[in-house]
Amino acid sequence: MYQEFFGISDKPFQITPDPRFLYLTPRHRDGLAHLLYGANEAGGFILLTGEVGTGKTMLCRSVLEQLPEHVNVALILNPRLSSRELVASICDELNIPYRKSSTSLKYLVDRLNLYLLKKHAQGKRTVLVIDEAQNLSAEVLEQIRLLTNLEVSTQKLLQIILIGQPELQAILARPELRQLTQRITARFHLEPLSIEETSAYIRHRLQIVGFKGELFTKSAANVVHRLSGGVPRLINNVCERALMGAYGANVHCIDKKMVRKAAAEVLQPVERLQPTQWVAGGAIAAGAAALLLAGWGFLPRILPDSYANTNQATAISQPLVSQAIAETQKTVTTPAIAIPAPVPSLNNELSKSQSVSVTSASIKTGAIQQRSKQEFLNLIDNVNARADNNTAFTTLFSYWGLSYTGLPGETACARATTANLRCIFGKATWEEMRAYNRPAVLELINAAGKRKQVVLLRQKGNQVSLNIGGEVITTATASIDPFWYGNYLLLWKPPPSGSNILKEGLISADVGWLRNQLDRIEGKTVDTSEKKNLQFDPTLKWQVMEFQRIRGLNVDGVVGRETMIELNTAVNNRSTPVLWRQSS
Repeated sequence: MYQEFFGISDKPFQITPDPRFLYLTPRHRDGLAHLLYGANEAGGFILLTGEVGTGKTMLCRSVLEQLPEHVNVALILNPRLSSRELVASICDELNIPYRKSSTSLKYLVDRLNLYLLKKHAQGKRTVLVIDEAQNLSAEVLEQIRLLTNLEVSTQKLLQIILIGQPELQAILARPELRQLTQRITARFHLEPLSIEETSAYIRHRLQIVGFKGELFTKSAANVVHRLSGGVPRLINNVCERALMGAYGANVHCIDKKMVRKAAAEVLQPVERLQPTQWVAGGAIAAGAAALLLAGWGFLPRILPDSYANTNQATAISQPLVSQAIAETQKTVTTPAIAIPAPVPSLNNELSKSQSVSVTSASIKTGAIQQRSKQEFLNLIDNVNARADNNTAFTTLFSYWGLSYTGLPGETACARATTANLRCIFGKATWEEMRAYNRPAVLELINAAGKRKQVVLLRQKGNQVSLNIGGEVITTATASIDPFWYGNYLLLWKPPPSGSNILKEGLISADVGWLRNQLDRIEGKTVDTSEKKNLQFDPTLKWQVMEFQRIRGLNVDGVVGRETMIELNTAVNNRSTPVLWRQSS
């Protein structure tokens, strides 16, 4: 009813968990990282808790939409079940056949175990996600713990993610559940939004539906935060009613008086809690989570290293996700890409012997057109007239010397894997894109709400160069900000054997690769002998920590995705495309 009045394409404050509207605060991003980490690591439990309405289900939906193809998921939404009913529900979710007449729990567990062994042999992982886990009885929780005993010699066969309200932490603290508690490898407590995050959250939702400008005054947004306690669901309720009120009053600006009136109509007095009231119950868990995160070198920036095949993240919109993980609808013939002379290797499919340098040194600003905001918008609007959406992926792969259409696989990330690359997609800032230092597909949303895909190929200060449907332009990040909400996809190269993480005690050929990378960076002679030390010993850990300290990474001595990417950048290999290249 009010959409035409405000000039928006959809209702911005619906309470349904639509991942399109996911707003990632640092805490929500860490929560998302925990879930994605849990979907790719073997064994143990991942625990995500949070008050009612703080976005747990939204995060869960986002993860399920973006899981890699090699992960099978059993999602339990109604955990008020007996042990047998729970295992039967897991079998149903995984399409495991079993005799419905059987009442034996052992029979069902045996069927599940056979399935897990088969999937493990196929290189696939199985994840059990239980929402509203605070409703699980102690007996059923113990049965869930026993399911983690299904294993082979090298790893557990079932990863379990428990999502629930804060009282789940009290349940797990019971003495009879201490064995389960000891198997929790990651905990995270999702908290309400701060006053600044509430304002940004409101703007974010309005921008998604195409509203430009500030609909809520600053004081109005502050009142929304105070009355809702920063709980996203309550924020949605208040803002939705305020929009209706503004429409009825025929005004295009919502002030604090209108917010108070809206809140009085949709909130019960008991719900008007201050942020400290929401946080108090989870303060201890939040502190534990903070300590845990401090030791994880692969969580702080966006996503965990273990989610490397299709990785991160998260609030990415469905069209870009579908390009990366949904079925490719057709084969695209790459049109000629008109790139200035300084980057001739980008005009055609690159041979492996060519040097790929998408850097400030290889792209001369004078040869690339500078565009005003309006010219830039016009260029985005016309991108589909010149190129299919898959052209952006074709261009991105060409920077790595690869033919997108020539690689096997039904998805962009599957094709990347066949070429020994990894795929990361999610939501980031310009600072985070610069830290990754890799060309990326960015998804832009124009004034009409249509999604366009372009390729980021250079970044220097607040200037970026983009390949838009074959035309390379340079523009200020400020001219892109109104159209880019952080959605991206990029590629990176893992160690030769494909390790997701290297840490002390590991013996692997990839440890030899790590030693070689550090030697190259330090200017030492690379040891190519067969007797090379392949054990990750304390001395190597110290070297890694020193590298992490110098490069501004989390200093933990663990080589995860971020450290691996930084190692590749520091080696300065000209075959690795980057947004900016360090001096030799």
